Amino acid sequence: MTAATRTFGVGIVASAALAACVDGSGGRMPEITDSAGTLAEAEPGATSVDIPVPEDRPEAEPPKTRVEQLLAALDTAMYGCPERAWPDIAGNLRQRQVVLTSLADDLAWVWNDQGGGGKPPVVTQRTLAALPPEWQSYFNVGELDGVRSLGISLDQTQSQNDWWVSNGGTLWPDFAASLMFHEGFHFLADQDDWKTGMGSRSAPYPEPWEPRYLRRQLVQALRAEIVAEGDGLAAAAHWHARLQAEHAAEMKAIRSYDCTEGSAEYVSLIMSAIAELGCESDDAEVLALARSHLPDGLFVSDGSRFASDLEPYELGVVAGLLLRRAGAPGWELAVEKGEAPADQLLAHVKPAPQADEPAVQAAAQTTVAQRNAAVATEIEPMLARMQDPAYTRVAVRFDWIAGSFGVGGFYYLAADPQQSEVMLNFSAVLNTPSKVMIAVTDQTALAGVKTPCGFPDGYAIVLTVPTAALTIAGELATASDGELNFAGLAVEATNNGDMLPWLCPIEAGGADNAPPLMPDLHVLRQAAEGPRRAVVRRGRAR
Repeated sequence: MTAATRTFGVGIVASAALAACVDGSGGRMPEITDSAGTLAEAEPGATSVDIPVPEDRPEAEPPKTRVEQLLAALDTAMYGCPERAWPDIAGNLRQRQVVLTSLADDLAWVWNDQGGGGKPPVVTQRTLAALPPEWQSYFNVGELDGVRSLGISLDQTQSQNDWWVSNGGTLWPDFAASLMFHEGFHFLADQDDWKTGMGSRSAPYPEPWEPRYLRRQLVQALRAEIVAEGDGLAAAAHWHARLQAEHAAEMKAIRSYDCTEGSAEYVSLIMSAIAELGCESDDAEVLALARSHLPDGLFVSDGSRFASDLEPYELGVVAGLLLRRAGAPGWELAVEKGEAPADQLLAHVKPAPQADEPAVQAAAQTTVAQRNAAVATEIEPMLARMQDPAYTRVAVRFDWIAGSFGVGGFYYLAADPQQSEVMLNFSAVLNTPSKVMIAVTDQTALAGVKTPCGFPDGYAIVLTVPTAALTIAGELATASDGELNFAGLAVEATNNGDMLPWLCPIEAGGADNAPPLMPDLHVLRQAAEGPRRAVVRRGRAR
């Protein structure tokens, strides 16, 4: 099973497809050669020196491949000194594994392999096809060889790198590094036992623009304080106070994500800096390197998107850097108990009145209005399908999702008394216990709603398919549609109170009702482009 083993500080050679090059041409830089010659006939007074021939020179180390660079970053930041990024996480991280995978090369590198021999962290290189299929996905969390492990696709993260660079961005760090540090903090450092309370990251539909404007102003004021100490904190306190006064319910709902996602993004930035500078680096150097990369846009955007799903990440970064710079004692433990970084930072800062910026307000109004219009083109047809007798509603379980899933955004219907949840452009592969595969491609769907099926309402995803695209033979249903496909799914047909047709999978309990229970969803760190990715935390409900 083990093709190669690497102990701490020694690299393994990756496949050629993932190798880095010294120059931009795809090959190595040409070696310097010496001209033949002698000083025997030199002019009088010339100094005689020994000219080393090429074989006398020590060979330069070959450049590290991308895989070697990522493994070295893990060695330093997640094994060597993870407590420099966040206290009391070293013990957990040193007992967990990271699996870097390449489907293109059919290879997997298991970092910190708990079954490997040698000085830890040991890396074993394996054949990807020999691992369970879920490790081939973009992102995976599960047990490998009985050890909790985090899987990251090298192929897909390289595509993110390429997209970012091709659009003029400065790439720092590798997107795989930022993802493995961020998600490693969530899943390998046991963030599950934090006491941050309940919350929601879903945006209302339609979405108001005012909170987006105020949160943007808050982030930008804190960012200004990082760049140059001055009046940034007092300005930030003004926007923070307005948010608490004018949008208290939303701020309460998002606070848990300001804690969990904000801290993970902050840790990702700090670990990226430590991975480059080393464990012995001075903290001022770490802060300076982290600060220098804020303009790159990977950790803090320019503020033009006015997107609620970015705000917890960015607030965690800017507030975390300022708390670290100030040496605030115990702020990380307070975050674990539900006190958001920005709330702590500004708790005792006197606000300085700030004038609204009409141009920024107008930009927020325009951006949010355009987003509402775009979202409407997905949500309104879905609501129409849900009421159309020519469509059949198919309820499936969240915990049937294999690996991560794609989603264009999470919303709730503000005008609905139940505030039903919506997943925009949901794409996933679901596997039933009997291994029937259900493929969903870019279908906007209701989630966590009441159904006539016999499993907890909170676990339901309601998909729709034209009844004409369904074939039912006995209890086995087959759907062949551009958005929903399955074959041989054992179902029980039923109707809801409006006499609309439903299919309830028998493996999920058939047609019945069950008490509500909500699954625990985790949304991955935002990629450079493309849809958001999310996973269902197994064995957890809320």
